[in-house]
Amino acid sequence: MTSLLPALLRPDCARCAALCCVAPAFDAEQGFGYDKPASEPCRHLQADNRCGIHPALVAQGFSGCASFDCFGAGQRATALFSGEDWRASAAQATRMFETYGRLRTLHELLALATVALTQARSAAATETVQQVLAQLTRLCETSEPVDGIALRRKTLDQIRQALRGESVE
Repeated sequence: MTSLLPALLRPDCARCAALCCVAPAFDAEQGFGYDKPASEPCRHLQADNRCGIHPALVAQGFSGCASFDCFGAGQRATALFSGEDWRASAAQATRMFETYGRLRTLHELLALATVALTQARSAAATETVQQVLAQLTRLCETSEPVDGIALRRKTLDQIRQALRGESVE
């Protein structure tokens, strides 16, 4: 799917502050090697924001990391903070992690809508998916609170209905 996406929705770890290695919780049973609480750095994260076991992620039990895709949310969040480091203070870390989480949801939905646009078979479906993309893009450009679960449900429903040729509510 990544090859269908514009650069904005592709991960660029070199331009990120390793937010995916710190902000979310890890669950060993989901391919993350060990259980890690949210907002705690992965034990393999190095001071330069690179993974110390990256070449051997799967062999070390981190298949979840190997397959993870932030859809560009990490570098976007890092850029919003002008490259500041989450290690600077607990308050800074909290702001960065919350921003990353919000953008992660939005970028995932943007990626899905972008791919859906390639599947639109009518002008009405194309218009609906373009409206969804515009709404998600607008949310990315604000700090407006987002209920990720409700937004995901609404967005997916709109896309499904549009692609099926149904009227969208």
